[in-house]
Amino acid sequence: MRTDSKSKNKKFLVRALRLLGPAAVNVSAHEWIMPIIVAFMARTAEPELAIAGYSLGLSVAFFVSLPRLRIQALTVVFTEDKKSRQSVTIFSLLCAAAVGMLIALLAFTPVGSFFLNQLFSPSDELKNQASLTLKILVVWGIFSVIRGHLYGIALRREKSILLWIGALVGLVSVTVVSSTLYLMKPELNAQIGAWAVSIGVLAESGVTIIGLWMTRSKDEEATGTVLKQRTLLAFFVPLLFAALLPSVTLPLVNFAMSRSADPEIAIAAFTVAFGIFSILSIPSNGIQPTALTLFGLKEPARQIRIFSIAVGIFTLLPLSALALSQTLSGWVFEDLLGVGSGVYQSARIAIWILLLLPPWLAIEQFYAAALMANKQPRGIVYINIGRLFLLIILVSLSMYLPSINGVIVGTLIVSLTLFAEAIFAIFFGRSAFSSLANRM
Repeated sequence: MRTDSKSKNKKFLVRALRLLGPAAVNVSAHEWIMPIIVAFMARTAEPELAIAGYSLGLSVAFFVSLPRLRIQALTVVFTEDKKSRQSVTIFSLLCAAAVGMLIALLAFTPVGSFFLNQLFSPSDELKNQASLTLKILVVWGIFSVIRGHLYGIALRREKSILLWIGALVGLVSVTVVSSTLYLMKPELNAQIGAWAVSIGVLAESGVTIIGLWMTRSKDEEATGTVLKQRTLLAFFVPLLFAALLPSVTLPLVNFAMSRSADPEIAIAAFTVAFGIFSILSIPSNGIQPTALTLFGLKEPARQIRIFSIAVGIFTLLPLSALALSQTLSGWVFEDLLGVGSGVYQSARIAIWILLLLPPWLAIEQFYAAALMANKQPRGIVYINIGRLFLLIILVSLSMYLPSINGVIVGTLIVSLTLFAEAIFAIFFGRSAFSSLANRM
């Protein structure tokens, strides 16, 4: 019995780790390439303007492209056979088209200029950089949704190798495009980042489509109940509402920092620090899709919870090393990324504030996955409503603290809201977890 138990535990661990790696890289796709893009924009003639303009334009695109954050989860939950996959694919393409049209509306009409003025009150130069960035990000918006759907199919089929290949192609594409544009057209400033991420996600999607076609199963079931689009919509709308918060967080945090004494330094430092934080916490970011896939594969719910928390704790190690070692942080921020001393000092402060977040991110992602696997998306809405209220309160309070370092304000807002989200997730996700544990 003990041997059988050890064998099952080992099999579970191998399966979980095989899914976690590519899932984590995929979920953190933009975050782990951000430092590469920043490294090239930081060497342009106007580095603060380039980084801040890219960040503002991207934050608006993030806000509009809500479906990309949840389309993978929808795909994993509902893809069971050929007919269900076809229904989910149609739904995903409709979402991608809607996202593309909305970003185009903001990029090519006066609506976008009005939006930037009202939300950020940027200088004319900063607004121009953000507007140029948005025009290019139309392509990114469309294919970020499509990529999420494709990776969801790959996870459901346990073809994790396709996610690794896609991530590698994306990394190479972003690096090549960023370096080429920096060397040939450094005056593009923020557009360097926009072109890099757009071409990167396009390349990832193309490679994954080819990979899924080559690894398709000829024995795939063609029977099954056809999913109605309204069934998918009924499940997706609550997730879409919940996805609003991650998309609205960055614009609101930038709003808070843009009111500080030195907004360009604050926004640039936060962008750089959060990019590094996201790279180091990549394993934690992959917990939700990994747990969701493991639930679908009927793995024991309690084992999934233990695995998720362990991953979150493990993620603390590299982040602690960066925070504690001034030599290491100096090499990463100043030598590797090439930021100035002002941005570096502010970025170090941000890393210290973000230090204890990974375990709480892991807990939140696990319980959110349990709610989705149990097809209870309303619980996720309640979690995000609580976090949204706290976010609005903190941003409002920040307006009365203009003398405080902007990066401290922005990073504290992010840290406190993410911690609160984890507490809400435990409260609302306990019943879903119990249901899954009893079922398995």
